[in-house]
Amino acid sequence: MEFISVLWNYILPFLVLFTLLVFVHEMGHYSVARRNGVRVEVFSIGFGPELFGRDDRWGTRWKFCAIPLGGYVKMYGDADAASRPGRETAQLTPEQRKVSFYHKSVGQRAAIVFAGPAVNYLFAVLVLALLFMTAGQRHTPAVVGAVVPGGAAERAGLRTGDTVVRFAGRTIDRFEDAERIALLHPGDPLRIVVRRDNAERALLLTPEPRTVRDRHGNAETFGMLGAVRMVAPVVGRVLDGSAAAAAGLRTGDRIVAVDGRPVSTFQEVRTAVMAGPETPMRLRILRDGRRTALTIVPQRFSYADGTGATRTVGRIGIGVAPPPMKRHGPVAALWAAVEETWSLTVTTGTAIGQMFAGKREFRDIGGPLRIAEMSGDMARIGPYAFVWFMAAISLSLCLINLLPVPMLDGGHLLYYGIEAIRGKPLGEKAQEYGFRIGMALVLTLMVVVTWNDLLRLFGAHGS
Repeated sequence: MEFISVLWNYILPFLVLFTLLVFVHEMGHYSVARRNGVRVEVFSIGFGPELFGRDDRWGTRWKFCAIPLGGYVKMYGDADAASRPGRETAQLTPEQRKVSFYHKSVGQRAAIVFAGPAVNYLFAVLVLALLFMTAGQRHTPAVVGAVVPGGAAERAGLRTGDTVVRFAGRTIDRFEDAERIALLHPGDPLRIVVRRDNAERALLLTPEPRTVRDRHGNAETFGMLGAVRMVAPVVGRVLDGSAAAAAGLRTGDRIVAVDGRPVSTFQEVRTAVMAGPETPMRLRILRDGRRTALTIVPQRFSYADGTGATRTVGRIGIGVAPPPMKRHGPVAALWAAVEETWSLTVTTGTAIGQMFAGKREFRDIGGPLRIAEMSGDMARIGPYAFVWFMAAISLSLCLINLLPVPMLDGGHLLYYGIEAIRGKPLGEKAQEYGFRIGMALVLTLMVVVTWNDLLRLFGAHGS
């Protein structure tokens, strides 16, 4: 039964996601190759022995293979799945050269190679646009609802009601964007511009490093903004066995007063609850248009703060309502998707740059097992999370494939750029050495991410 659970909850969502994204990527290569008159011999999803396939009327073999961790398009004149030129290309007849990839102009070859990553990028935009048209986009105004006492925002001088205008050089339209930037910069001083009393103020904020552990006990460090969004005091969920459940609070209840004091934000409720562990308090709530009152006794909860000191606070076991969703029309959804994709591009590029700069550890890189785990987690959260994750992975495939490493699309584009400048391609030996180096780098990366996955799976990534 455990195997069936893993198969259904993790392997199946991963295969659906990865197969679709590989198909999209390779379809980009295939479509542009066909438009440029190149004969495509093989369109493969996966590597290794063929499981099943068929030949179309243009002579392309469409097939699924046993190892579903990628795919390739083999064009006429390729020696292998890495699109290296075959030795017999110089001996082709004039008719064969017309359909050979390596006898097309350097611009045509570059377009064919670039099409794969480009279609992955466009796919991410279109998926997000469709999501924003149907389900909507999470859109919380960039207004500080409260600052965490002693947190990064308070130390920087932020106040409740401040509107974040720019952060780390980027314009901020949603509170989620500010949180995303902070996550990637633990301990880095960042310039933040806020609007307060109709005037802009520039402050210096250093996201507080926070180490969290996943289900396997692996530690990861993120930056915490130290501020929370402006959230209405509406109960989003009630934990089983909590003080809230015992008192009769329900999802959807709006808390309007605590011990006679009116409240307008969730943080005000949280502050009052934390200050009174095991002290009865009176809540006035609005439920189905009617006002009623409840008495609740916050449970005692102890935790270690950022300094290592133990703090004891009260908690009642409720969560905030989900962020507001803004549904867009077609044009607005497409524009919002372009902005979101660009934001993800900058975030991903920043993370990659931090790894090479030594600010982020290579153990943070995940491989197929990590993607499978996250695919399952997102599928269980719901369709919105899974589709958003699909767009993010599609974007990652685009960026990774554009790295200037031979064996990857970016490596081929590097060769074509050199060819365009020199007026002739690199020599066969130079290309062969480049492909060998690229193969070594790709294999090394595969070993690293697989090792990271195994360490993460067995809980060996401690702090």
